Amino acid sequence: MSETTIKNDAYDKLTPQRKQLVDEVLKNLENCGGLWHQGWTNAGTPESAITGKKYRGVNNFFLTLVAMANGYSDNRWATFNQIHDKGWKFRTNEQGKSLGKGAGAVIEYFELRDKETKQPFDRHVLDGMTADEREEYMKENVFPLRKYYRVFNGDIIEGIPERQKHEIDQSGYSGRAEAILKLWSETESPIIYGGSQAYYHKGTDRIHLPQKEDFYSMQEYYSTALHEVGHSTGHEKRLNRNMGDGFGTPSYAEEELRAEIASMFIAQDLEIEMGENHIQNNAAYIESWKEKIKDNPDVLFEAIAEADKIAKFVMAKETQKEVEHFAVEEDTNELGDPIYRLYVASEHGQVRQAFATSFDSREALMAEVGKMQELPMYSDKEFQEVSLDELREISAKNENAETEQSERRKEEIKEVQSEIYIRPSEIAAQEIAARAVVGATIATVDMAGRGIDSLTHLSDRDVVERARATKSGEKFDTLYNGGSLLGSEAKDERSLLSRLAMFTGDEEQIMRILKSSGQYRDEKPNAYYQQLIKDEIKFIEGLKGKQTSAPARSSGSGKGGHFGVNAKS
Repeated sequence: MSETTIKNDAYDKLTPQRKQLVDEVLKNLENCGGLWHQGWTNAGTPESAITGKKYRGVNNFFLTLVAMANGYSDNRWATFNQIHDKGWKFRTNEQGKSLGKGAGAVIEYFELRDKETKQPFDRHVLDGMTADEREEYMKENVFPLRKYYRVFNGDIIEGIPERQKHEIDQSGYSGRAEAILKLWSETESPIIYGGSQAYYHKGTDRIHLPQKEDFYSMQEYYSTALHEVGHSTGHEKRLNRNMGDGFGTPSYAEEELRAEIASMFIAQDLEIEMGENHIQNNAAYIESWKEKIKDNPDVLFEAIAEADKIAKFVMAKETQKEVEHFAVEEDTNELGDPIYRLYVASEHGQVRQAFATSFDSREALMAEVGKMQELPMYSDKEFQEVSLDELREISAKNENAETEQSERRKEEIKEVQSEIYIRPSEIAAQEIAARAVVGATIATVDMAGRGIDSLTHLSDRDVVERARATKSGEKFDTLYNGGSLLGSEAKDERSLLSRLAMFTGDEEQIMRILKSSGQYRDEKPNAYYQQLIKDEIKFIEGLKGKQTSAPARSSGSGKGGHFGVNAKS
């Protein structure tokens, strides 16, 4: 037992594995100022080398600590019998001694047994029962039996297949983590960037983080963000957890412990490396954790169990499909025959007709919906039919959400352009834009990953289809697919944008469609295109008589472009 561990009845009742886990945690708290060794690399969630099944809860936590302590880089573990059955063997050191001696880590699991026969429980007995009946039967006739296995890490096993390592972006960027955080901010607890502190405010149900560039590394950013996401799961509309009596109190320290362990579990699932300063451990929390765990080790195991629930709740977002709502309206044509139209919700509060044409039968319309669902762009979406009134309500909610998000963005972006210092990226953006509008050669754009099939919004596809259906549809197609009609990039860009502006005045929608076309060039700053879009919308509005006069249009000099601190370089 560790010197830092106080012997008491609660500790004595622990299994050998749990005693070892408590000792390791207390040693880290005493020596490292945190739960983890600093500078360790996350090899991923510990898993079985045979089945690939992930270890969860206490086993995950324990094997992770063992891997840290021994410097293991492999996340796979196998029992002695599994190693033998596969024809593998333990590696040896320079003296020829087996590395397996004393290197086993004990894991626990619970096997369900029948109280009467004492044999493993056959779940087929529950077939045909209701949920309540199953619960009652399990309570009266089944008991859990704790069992143990000793497992060994893949780093000390010779013959084990080479592990398929995921590619790590050297910058620390993780697309999966970004997607989780974006979805969490949009559908659960909004994430507000700005300021110098990271915290979750339960009253407003918002997460506050410094700007990304204020963190020492991307790993540090993800660690902090996931920690705060862990806190936000305690809200009553999620896991409804007791989050303590306020900052600095002992009960709040327990919540910090849950969130800290949960952030590690989530990072493992996302296969991202951990920062050296995984949490800025307040000295009061460290002391509180030590004293609580010494006094009652169950505090640690309860925190691990809660952290496992948190991680599962958050990671479920990764497999959650976005819902695409639609409504079918039945109407009659001029002959009195029934016709059917498909409507979809827009994130800008509009209800749009998805197809330019109507259908003679509901079956024909739904057949087209079925074809849409088969497209790769909709593979991660779930189509759900609602009434037209419900669709309007959803559209209104989308509009409110978009407005709130816009306001949050205004809060987040409070940079003021310096009159003395201009960032090199901004200067480069201006030079690129200037060269682009003056250059004589028109660069060909690779359409791979672009085109109408890359558009994920039905309303965007509708705009493209409507533009194609006009008398000059062939010219639109030429421009949309990257061809040139007017002999210069700037003129072709404006021509495409003016055609789009005939069907929508939504700047963000036009930008999405532009990015799917062959006229969008990655090397040009977004600010350049945004200004073009604004100009073309005003020009078209002038043609439609919505303004007394149309603004003067540049022939491609680029003098009207605005490039601020948010210009893309």
